[in-house]
Amino acid sequence: MFTHAQIWQGLDRLASAKGYSPSGLAKKSGLDPTSFNKSKRTSPEGKPRWPSTESLAKVLAATKSDVSELFSLIDPNPYEPLSAQEKTEIAHRTAEILIKTKSVMFNAREPFAYTSGNKGPTYIDCRRLASFPKERDILMRDGARLLAGEIGSDNIDVLAGGATAGISYAALLADRLRKPMVYVRKKSKGHGRMAQIEGHLPEENESGNPPNVVLVEDLQNRGSSVKVFVDALRKTGVNTEHAFVLFNYGLKTSKNDMRELGVTVHALASWDSVLEIAKTKNYFDDETLASVEAFLNDPAKWQEHHI
Repeated sequence: MFTHAQIWQGLDRLASAKGYSPSGLAKKSGLDPTSFNKSKRTSPEGKPRWPSTESLAKVLAATKSDVSELFSLIDPNPYEPLSAQEKTEIAHRTAEILIKTKSVMFNAREPFAYTSGNKGPTYIDCRRLASFPKERDILMRDGARLLAGEIGSDNIDVLAGGATAGISYAALLADRLRKPMVYVRKKSKGHGRMAQIEGHLPEENESGNPPNVVLVEDLQNRGSSVKVFVDALRKTGVNTEHAFVLFNYGLKTSKNDMRELGVTVHALASWDSVLEIAKTKNYFDDETLASVEAFLNDPAKWQEHHI
């Protein structure tokens, strides 16, 4: 839900994007030219005045825009941290999207083979999410809210996508947060400029300090790739103290490694939220859910009994 300030921000930006001042946009929409003046946005008693739905409809018609375009111009509130309830809602919403798009799958009878050589009843593929525009839009909206709420939009100078899975999500988040974006390879490409980081990474931000760069990946398992990308970014002199992922496995060893690396990982969901939604919404049978829960609690013990 957008705030009073955010709605007016969207209208101001829409006016600018279409080549109008706020009063010019009001006039173009058949409204009183003073309707959108800043002095009209609060009552004499200091209470917020919202634009009416009729006014918004006239603005969208006059500018040949739609609601999604208006909303895309609104930044998440950089000064309002999310409540515990809002974070839970985001985690549950993400978990349901992961299940419905089959980006998360459970199969206790025919376990999945992992690159480590081990097997288990769970599999996750966050790259798949990019193929679902409606769901992707929800995830990126929540991701932008999470980052702006927990870090502060003013404390983010650049988003850096980890090659390759993090590149698309970094671009989408950078667009929503209106921030520059680069991407990082696991090693330099070996020709041309020998670049490991692609894009323009400034030496300092507007305050004259090293820029604050947030690393973006699709998921975090053991955290080894995060370290590679963070080390590469830090070699350039930037601050990299935060990372964003759609999904975090939540491994204790990974948490310890990130703490030692000095990186806080912000995630939309984890196995806990996926399992909770799977149980609540009855997406899988009891036998499968019990097997998955046993695996997540103790993977080694699960393999002893199932492989």
